[in-house]
Amino acid sequence: MQKTSTASQSTRRTIIRRSAAGLAGVAVAGAGLTALSAPATAAPASSWDALAQCESGGNWSINTGNGYYGGLQFSPSSWSAAGGSGMPHQASKAEQIRVAENLLSMQGWGAWPACSAKLGLYGNGGSAEVTTQSAETSSQTQEAAPKVEKKQAAPKAEKKQAEPQQQAPQQQAPVQEERASAVSPVEKSDETITVQAGDTISKLADAHGVDGGWEALYAANSDTVADANLIFVGQTLHLPA
Repeated sequence: MQKTSTASQSTRRTIIRRSAAGLAGVAVAGAGLTALSAPATAAPASSWDALAQCESGGNWSINTGNGYYGGLQFSPSSWSAAGGSGMPHQASKAEQIRVAENLLSMQGWGAWPACSAKLGLYGNGGSAEVTTQSAETSSQTQEAAPKVEKKQAAPKAEKKQAEPQQQAPQQQAPVQEERASAVSPVEKSDETITVQAGDTISKLADAHGVDGGWEALYAANSDTVADANLIFVGQTLHLPA
């Protein structure tokens, strides 16, 4: 009887150890799934706020009819390719930033060529250098211009923000002029380049020393590139003549 009791206790201990090991395996597997689904490090909110201020005057629901929508001025094709649904200007600020993070990981800050260069944003999403540079630029701007911050907090500034229809044309004028100049006729040459992963119109123009920058490269290929913010790996582009 004593041997039977000892064997029974040993069996129970074995079952308990196996159960515990199984639960530990499930826990580890669950942790692995969580790690796989975790998003990449996002750009700081201050970078998106600064970019929206440059692109649309900080109006996240803007629609002036120029073919670009929302605070970060998405074209419908870029919005859809980066995982957006519906129209950009009808989405919340958080949703616009989520889709922008996807576009950033696809094309880098060159997806917003003019404003990213103006704000000193370089590289791809999640870059510590981008985060540091953006934060330092924002901090320097705030320290160097305290009067501007005071004006933004004044009642008159708030009143202007409450009237987006009156202010929208003034805010969008530089962006619209930039889009218009990008489609001016430019003769293409026989020399071609093939789009690689991570390339943007802006990067390719800089790499090949194109006179006129990304606008000239885009204009030379406007018959095959519908959106300067959206090119594809393997696509062939002609350099301007």
